[in-house]
Amino acid sequence: MSSVVDSAKGTVERAKSGFAAARERWTWLEHVIQTVQRYNDRRGNLYAASISFNGILALVPIVMVVFAIAGFVLASQPDLLDDLQRAVVENMPEGLGDQVSDLIDSAVDQRAAVGIVGLVGAAFTGIGWISGVRTGMTEMWGGRVNRNPVMSKVWDLVTFALLGIAFAGTMAITALGNSGLTTEVLSWVGLDDAAWAPAVVRTVAIVVSVLASWLLFTFVMSRLPLVQLPFRNTMKAGLLTAIAFEIVKTVGGIYLESVLNGPAGVTFGPIIGLLVFAYLASRIVLYAAAWCATDVANEPYQVTEEDETPAPVLVSPNYQVSPAPRPTTLVAVAGIGAAASAVVGWLMRR
Repeated sequence: MSSVVDSAKGTVERAKSGFAAARERWTWLEHVIQTVQRYNDRRGNLYAASISFNGILALVPIVMVVFAIAGFVLASQPDLLDDLQRAVVENMPEGLGDQVSDLIDSAVDQRAAVGIVGLVGAAFTGIGWISGVRTGMTEMWGGRVNRNPVMSKVWDLVTFALLGIAFAGTMAITALGNSGLTTEVLSWVGLDDAAWAPAVVRTVAIVVSVLASWLLFTFVMSRLPLVQLPFRNTMKAGLLTAIAFEIVKTVGGIYLESVLNGPAGVTFGPIIGLLVFAYLASRIVLYAAAWCATDVANEPYQVTEEDETPAPVLVSPNYQVSPAPRPTTLVAVAGIGAAASAVVGWLMRR
């Protein structure tokens, strides 16, 4: 029995030494381990959950703004509005077509109010979401940074607007890559009927999507954490994040399809897919921030968190001593005692 125990201990020791040697030999393995440790030590899952929740809340007013913009566009083009209403009503289940048509009319008529409410709501929720993302990503760099309570809200609002513009541009580039432009280019040169043409179209779409996401995430990694980080130091992290997102979009689509076809998916609808995607996206971004923060080239940019430990309290015994009575007090007390004794003696003689 002892030989078996000794053999098991020897195997464990050899595995430990081999793993330590592999960490010294392969720098990428050491970097991955430090990334995971930094993510766990800095409460990455907690920040990812918070970012996901605030992000979903921020989507509601953004959708309101989109509907308001669509209302302004459709109001100036009544023919397009009629075609849209007709197409929507025809594809609605029986009994819901008229209600949806009235809803479209209400959205167009109240587009100004919807847009104002949506903009105000997007500003408040967007500031909260950006603040959470900044805090979570800065935490991966070593701690928190104290900010001006007023100017921080202003800069978060500006960052939220810039990020929205960058995201819209990225989506436009991705949509351009996924459109029929590549097929048209192949048809111009007479290669649209080739057997390998669909593979080329798909490859070009993936490459364009990764490049667009690379630009977006490089911007996020360099400008959202509260560190003075050069843009070039985040390019590797941005590329890895873009590739991870492309994998999540491909694999996650299969997973979400299986989830939505289950009982929970039928009951709750697309909200499950939205929650899963938001949480995965938040974790990917925070892992990328931890990977960037543990890079050897970024050691000078680590955040030193201010020491908020209060000063030590000195506890010492406190003795309270009653002061000595004054002479006048003693004389008064003696006089009162003598008078009381005389009265008691007289009463006893009576």
